[in-house]
Amino acid sequence: MKTVFVISLAFAQLAFAAPKQNIILIMADDIAYDNNFGAYGARESWTPRLDQLAKEGVMFEQAYSCPKCTPSRVKLMTGRSGIRNYEGFGTLPSAEITFAHMLKQVGYKTHVAGKWQLDGKGGTETSEAGFDSWFLWNTNLGRGSRYWEPDFDVNGKHIVFGKDEYGPDLCVKSIMEFIEKNKEGPFLVYYPMLLVHGPFEPTPDSGVRERKDSQKNFEDMIKYMDKCVGRILDGLKELGIDENTVVIFCSDNGTNRALTYESFGEIVDGKKGVPHDRGTHSPMIVRDPVNIPAGTRCADIIDFSDVLPTLAEIGGAKLPEVDLDGRSFWPQCKGEAGNPREWIFQYYWPKSWGWIPDELGDEELIWVHNQQYKLHGNGLFYDIVNDREELSPIPLEKLTSEQTEAYEMFKAAIASKPKTNPAYQEKMKKKAK
Repeated sequence: MKTVFVISLAFAQLAFAAPKQNIILIMADDIAYDNNFGAYGARESWTPRLDQLAKEGVMFEQAYSCPKCTPSRVKLMTGRSGIRNYEGFGTLPSAEITFAHMLKQVGYKTHVAGKWQLDGKGGTETSEAGFDSWFLWNTNLGRGSRYWEPDFDVNGKHIVFGKDEYGPDLCVKSIMEFIEKNKEGPFLVYYPMLLVHGPFEPTPDSGVRERKDSQKNFEDMIKYMDKCVGRILDGLKELGIDENTVVIFCSDNGTNRALTYESFGEIVDGKKGVPHDRGTHSPMIVRDPVNIPAGTRCADIIDFSDVLPTLAEIGGAKLPEVDLDGRSFWPQCKGEAGNPREWIFQYYWPKSWGWIPDELGDEELIWVHNQQYKLHGNGLFYDIVNDREELSPIPLEKLTSEQTEAYEMFKAAIASKPKTNPAYQEKMKKKAK
């Protein structure tokens, strides 16, 4: 008599499902897409490992952050525009669901190392942000040096390291220890880098410790940023898990305004904090040796709010049940058409904290743009391909049919979002009293 085994379709799918991919999300601090990345056209490249990463994966030509660090980080981690949830500089609202929360629900181990800067003014404590472990500078436990003799919060313990210890090296060490411990996967590593934010100090490769030349130190810091990424890539290969790991690289905003660099043959100043192309245009490189065709480029426009839905699709996680502004670009990573955007919406509250050009004032700023055109909430309309500095708004009475179509689409996009940010309105009410 023959014995017959019946296996349900659901069980069979579960039994033969491919293992979840590991995810490493790396975000550099204060560097524009055109600042010496060879992959993005720099004549002199200081980023050979990132250039190689682009050759092995997909490079997005039109990815955009916010103009400054906190709004970029909050948007990246929550998939939501700042007009919904930005409460001020240095704060991730405690009620927000992060991509770490989301991926933990489907079995990911999670780790963050680098710069936090999000638990101020009642914001999210590191232990509540969805990470199983952390190695962070700038939390409520300590905000000292980030480079030499660094000051870190290590899983809730405040540690000041020795004078010859270098913060970025310690972050990479923390990441690799976590990966080795969890190499069976799946894991999420979020690496908001310390580099290349000021203060501009020599790196371990500079050969000097006391040099005060900010520009030269900054150039060395770019090279060391690239080296840190390379160490992680090498570690993945040594552990034999590089083919099952998605690596994503981006940057939180433009280059520091005190610095200069060559951009497509022109010497320019950094535009951090400014809502122009060089303040918001981010490098975005994604590598997955199994799923992503090597050496591809994508011109689809990508917003930082798209990162959370993309990680959800990679990890098979359920999206948070909140108003999200992002959409997954994982199909485009794999060479598929996907669901490309026609525009992205940006919100920016310049004077919520910090040094910002006086001409930006203390009001909310909103704008919508695509690869060619940009409409500000005040009605100014620009061709941002031919006017990157936004010096000459296009007269509305002289719009071409193509420009009119973009203008009307952008007006409708602005109308589709909330009109104002609750925290901003609360501040204005208090100010008026």
